[in-house]
Amino acid sequence: MGDMSRLRGRAAAAGMPKDGGDPSWKEFHPRAIAALKVLIVLFELICIWGQVGVVAAAGDFVTAYPEFAAARWPYTIAGVLGVACFEIALVPLWNLLTLVKRRDVFSGKAILWDNVIIGCAGAEGVLVLFVLLYNSFAHDSYYDAYQSATVDVAMGAFALSLVCLVALLLIAAFILLMLVMRSLLTAAIAQRDELEAVI
Repeated sequence: MGDMSRLRGRAAAAGMPKDGGDPSWKEFHPRAIAALKVLIVLFELICIWGQVGVVAAAGDFVTAYPEFAAARWPYTIAGVLGVACFEIALVPLWNLLTLVKRRDVFSGKAILWDNVIIGCAGAEGVLVLFVLLYNSFAHDSYYDAYQSATVDVAMGAFALSLVCLVALLLIAAFILLMLVMRSLLTAAIAQRDELEAVI
């Protein structure tokens, strides 16, 4: 009985009504949600344009520097897939905003979409790791007409390796942050279910 009284007191102190609604829900501004969804659509369009741009830029780069022709498609495919991971991650973000608008954040559906975002970040990390390894170790033979000889050409650059390392650290930090947020959300859902069972 003491635990139940404390739970009822906690629910009353939080201002939770008997129907499970949240009286502070007005703090979730519908205009902000609508603006974020507009930005998501804008980001999706930018990503599509970026994927087309990656393919075109790779062709132009190989035209200017034919010695790097062997690296064209590995980098192009990795770039297109990397942007696609970000595109896919925007879909669960849209759904999370919809859950907020419907007052359905604590139903457990948010956990699913959080897992999708974590999966997209993990896939992005794998692609960045591939680019880092390819950039560090890939070589190819190229016939130099000026030297009239075949030369060995490294397919990467130190600056790109540094960028990939920084990107991997950021992705790892993001995944850890999302895991912490998921655990907090899971705990909040469990506590809410406990309070609703008592009330």
